[in-house]
Amino acid sequence: SSAYKVVYMPSLSELEKWLSTGQVAKRLGYSRQGATDLAHSRKIRAVKTAAGWLYDPESVEQFKATHPAKAEQ
Repeated sequence: SSAYKVVYMPSLSELEKWLSTGQVAKRLGYSRQGATDLAHSRKIRAVKTAAGWLYDPESVEQFKATHPAKAEQ
């Protein structure tokens, strides 16, 4: 077995639909730092680009469905 982990890279057309840190923070009721922390800890699928983090909208929705928004607590 290979020691390398296969990482699925999204296509450019997919990335156009991905969300910014600010958008994710607003959707989840998190701070921008909180959203970035979710990317770092791999709780939400995201890629770091030269322009900043981009977040997979499906992954964000899955996280939102399983973690009630902080603003609603």
